[in-house]
Amino acid sequence: MKKLLFLILILIGSISKASDTPELILLKPTGNEQDGLTEMEIYSESSNIAIKMNEIVNNSIIKEFLELHAILQIYLYNTRGKEIEPAYLALTDNQGGFAKKGFVISKNGEYITKPDSFYVDINKNTLDRPYAGLMSVTQLYPHELGHIMYRLLSFSVDLEEDSKNVNIHFFSLVTDNQIAFNEGFAEHLENIARHFETNQDIIDGIIADSTHIANSSERAINGFRRDFRNPLRMGFYRMSMLAWYQRFEDYKRYAYAFDGRSKYSNASISTLNRQNNLIYRNSGVAIDPTGIRNKPQMMASEGTVSTFFSMLSETSIKDHYVDNEFYRSFILGDTLIGDPKDRFTPLQNLFIKYFYVLDTHVVFQHSKKAHLIDFIEGLSYEFPEESDILKQTYEDATSLEYDDQLPPEIWMLVKDRPHGILAMDAYAGLTVPFYTFNLNAAEIEDIMMIDNVSIEDAKALLAHRDKEFLNDLKELDAIDGLSEDGKANFLKASFDDEYFNNFEFTEELSISSVIRGPVKNLILYTLIYFIVMMVVYFRLIRKDGTGIKENIFLITKYLLVWIIFVLAGLIIAATGMPTLSIVVLALVFGLLTLFYKDQRRKRGLIMNTIMLIIVLFSLI
Repeated sequence: MKKLLFLILILIGSISKASDTPELILLKPTGNEQDGLTEMEIYSESSNIAIKMNEIVNNSIIKEFLELHAILQIYLYNTRGKEIEPAYLALTDNQGGFAKKGFVISKNGEYITKPDSFYVDINKNTLDRPYAGLMSVTQLYPHELGHIMYRLLSFSVDLEEDSKNVNIHFFSLVTDNQIAFNEGFAEHLENIARHFETNQDIIDGIIADSTHIANSSERAINGFRRDFRNPLRMGFYRMSMLAWYQRFEDYKRYAYAFDGRSKYSNASISTLNRQNNLIYRNSGVAIDPTGIRNKPQMMASEGTVSTFFSMLSETSIKDHYVDNEFYRSFILGDTLIGDPKDRFTPLQNLFIKYFYVLDTHVVFQHSKKAHLIDFIEGLSYEFPEESDILKQTYEDATSLEYDDQLPPEIWMLVKDRPHGILAMDAYAGLTVPFYTFNLNAAEIEDIMMIDNVSIEDAKALLAHRDKEFLNDLKELDAIDGLSEDGKANFLKASFDDEYFNNFEFTEELSISSVIRGPVKNLILYTLIYFIVMMVVYFRLIRKDGTGIKENIFLITKYLLVWIIFVLAGLIIAATGMPTLSIVVLALVFGLLTLFYKDQRRKRGLIMNTIMLIIVLFSLI
């Protein structure tokens, strides 16, 4: 009783919330843990961070999402007897945003343990950034809240994802059906936030950001592609991927979902390095407009799921209200609500249908076909009048005719094949020692990861698969053009459950593990080019003999100059500003040339010119 009274007092007296808005409680970690749960304190209403958050809530679409969360809480209370809870938001030092479960509330030495309560974890510095822009907190918070909504409606929320995929999810990646639906549903809430936002400043900021990213990314993407194709380039765009890729990813989640570009396969390159081909394909920096993904690829792509839901939100389904008896579970009390249009907005009506279907037809942990198919079939069953809209939306999103059939996932596992798990990790610094993929969703880059598989065998399998999906590996015998060695290699790469389940990923996902590759390659290329330049200098430019001390001085001087050029090139690639690029390089060239004495200015000018040419060659 004492703990219950304590919690009530907290929720009455110390809640950070917006007026006339369902409760949003702001939490901050104390740095302690209790029984593995993070200990949290509640921000006071008078704190600067609470005031800032309240301002954002009152002036953005977040207010509507808090209403949706409150409606869901009422539904869970009515159908499962779950305690109605406010939305919890933890503002922490963790980078990014997360949907988490379980924490402890601490106040004045009293504790309330909430092991089954979900909360959103967002870096507190996010509130200091302008919220009138693409992927600000007004879109990040709905995304993470989407994960919580889906998990609350799952049949077994205590279980974790059971995935055989080794890639960390991104919009353009093919992962698996489970991850794709979970992430795609959450991602589409970013687009709901953008599409239904009423604050014109935020709308204008999103449009301005999107336009800027689309324009600035083109140069980086073209340079990125040339870095892979030409090994003589320094690789500035590949090295600086961390600086520009995430913004492009945010743009794709917005633009590609509404115009349908998510249905296209990722563009590929063909080089002698199989690993590089896979890294480029997985990056998704460009699409192949001639290649529509097959159905297993669509079902395993969060981009497809997000596109479907984003497009569905623009249809008339949200305006179709059903008999008011259906809404009884979404209100408190026994009385009916009268006309549901007077109680629920069209967006709320849309999500009420989603909540019901997710609760009764979509299982978080598994699906006999695919979670998106389960959702479409479930909504069509519960609301048959919406069936035609659902199927048409699916066809608009995928360019495929809808049916409820899907071939099985046939997972392959290639041992002793280190694989970079992060799409924005261009040098595969964060790896697992094996590679997995679904054969029915595979592309040439995946097949070629299998040891000793020839290009002819890979093409033979894909040609057969594109005509008729595989049900198991026994069907390899029926593939025309597949050699006996090829069959043996495929069978050798069949999925090893014991090996996979016994593997433990011990390396922490951190920025340091991802920047090792770029730093290593930057140093390597800098030294290789410098050695070549020094050979040219002493053999062709300065032929007269000099003393050891003077040679050491010259080498040191040119090395410093070369490092300045290299860093300038890297900064230009990372910032993606063409006009600034020309100015910076001109200033670097001019100022460094002035450092040479009169009698050495000609030689210095020649060396600076060589350095400039190398940097320009790597930037254009």
